[in-house]
Amino acid sequence: MTQQDTAYRVDGTRVTWRETGEEAVLLDLQESVYFGLDRAGALLWRRLVGGATTEDLVDTLVGDGAVDRARARADVAAFLADLGRYGLTRAA
Repeated sequence: MTQQDTAYRVDGTRVTWRETGEEAVLLDLQESVYFGLDRAGALLWRRLVGGATTEDLVDTLVGDGAVDRARARADVAAFLADLGRYGLTRAA
């Protein structure tokens, strides 16, 4: 299985979140740390709640019309790395 095929999901035991307009606010329940996501981050986060592969996330950004596929891949990789570093997502 490649990274593109791996499905990621929000770790609901570790994080709670709320949408605020087009953005989202996350709370790491273990560390009591807040995170703010901009519009694109919130768009990706909503997909991760139900589980999504890297390609699903790339398609989401491209479909939103914000970026081309190459930029979307780089942004998704960085987003997943950041969330993973804080333990907010897990491979499904």
